[in-house]
Parts: sequence; structure tokens; C-alpha cells
Amino acid sequence: MSIKNRSVVGYRFMIILAVIIGLIGIALQFMPGWEFFTFFLCLAVLGGLIGGSGGYDEQDRRQLRQSYKTAFEWLLLVMMVAYAFIEVSRLLPYTEGAVGFLNGHWPGLVIAMMCALMGIAGFVPDAGS
Repeated sequence: MSIKNRSVVGYRFMIILAVIIGLIGIALQFMPGWEFFTFFLCLAVLGGLIGGSGGYDEQDRRQLRQSYKTAFEWLLLVMMVAYAFIEVSRLLPYTEGAVGFLNGHWPGLVIAMMCALMGIAGFVPDAGS
């Protein structure tokens, strides 16, 4: 008779992983050729955080549901600031490189920001209420 040891990844580990991978994902956007890897790495961590909610206890599931609102509010704010920067930069010729970077890397930046923000919002007790 054998007993299988099954490791369970907990909610706290996943939110810490989401913050770390989100920040690494943002940094990797600055390295040519890593955009595709970053996008799918962040997507996998977000999927693990959200998809693993069946194994979390009730308080962690409630906190995860509440963190969606906080994360999307902050993501909207970040995107509005980026859009305002792009619009203002039309008047400033020396920001052309930054605007080109934002326009070329927006999918990876959005998913990496979402990953980091979901993790950060998961740390805040009763996020969004």
C-alpha cells in the first residue's frame, strides 16, 4: 500500500508568483525576442491563479473574486495614463522611441501588468470592497 504525496499549490504562493512573474514579464519586454515567451508565461501564471481556485479555501476564493475588480481598475488607470502619454508625445519629438515601444509591445505589457496587479490585489485583504 502506497500513499501518494500530492503537493498542492496554495493561493498565497500563486499571488506571490503572479507578482514576480508580472514584474519579470515587464522587464523582459525590453529584451528583443522575449515578447512571445513573456506573454505565454504570464498567461500561464494567470491561468494557474484563476484556474486553481477550486483548491483554495473559501476565504481565498472570495479574496480572489474581489481582487478582479481592483486589478482591472488599476489596469484601466495604467492604460489611460499610457494613452495620455502617447497623445501628449505627439507634441514632443524626443518621446518617439517610447511611443514606438508602447505601440509595439502593448499585448505583452498588458498581460504582464495584469499578472502583477492580480498578485498585488491578492495581497490586500478584502480588495475591492
